[in-house]
Amino acid sequence: NKLYLKDQFLMIRDSDGKNPKYLKKQLCNYYSQRAKEDLGNLPKIEPKNVLILKYYSFENYFLNPKIMTKLGIVESEDTFYEILYDKWREYLHRIKSGIHLIQIMGRDFVSSQDMEEHMEAIRTYVRGHNLFDIFYGKYKKEEKELLKKYIEIAPRKEFSDILDAADSFIYFQSKTKQKD
Repeated sequence: NKLYLKDQFLMIRDSDGKNPKYLKKQLCNYYSQRAKEDLGNLPKIEPKNVLILKYYSFENYFLNPKIMTKLGIVESEDTFYEILYDKWREYLHRIKSGIHLIQIMGRDFVSSQDMEEHMEAIRTYVRGHNLFDIFYGKYKKEEKELLKKYIEIAPRKEFSDILDAADSFIYFQSKTKQKD
């Protein structure tokens, strides 16, 4: 039952709105300590094998209102931001990640237009499960299919940090060449 991964793996971790360098170091240190306890059974986790997501969590990659409108998840981009602002005023501003975003920005949101202008910060600092459920919660039965369609129509740049990291691994390069 030995595990031989060498460096042909990529560990992906949500950023949780924290410093990616700190999280990467913390994760590598954690596995280094675990490897000492579980002699020889864990691969060495090095920074090159770790991707800290650009956004708070993976769910936040699926919050582009242009794509969501094409899929019929929201009626329009304006509707997306109106819903988001209503939920912000209702409860998102009180959750831990919402409070953190207010601290980062140095102020609260004042309108749906304001949220649109700061969507990148929202995706980076607000907990993805909360945001994702606002828009996708009613689609539980169709969720998997919707997300597949989202990935199909999304431009590569939507997932570029993940795809670029995967492309840099020989293991994944050989898999994508087989597909082509």
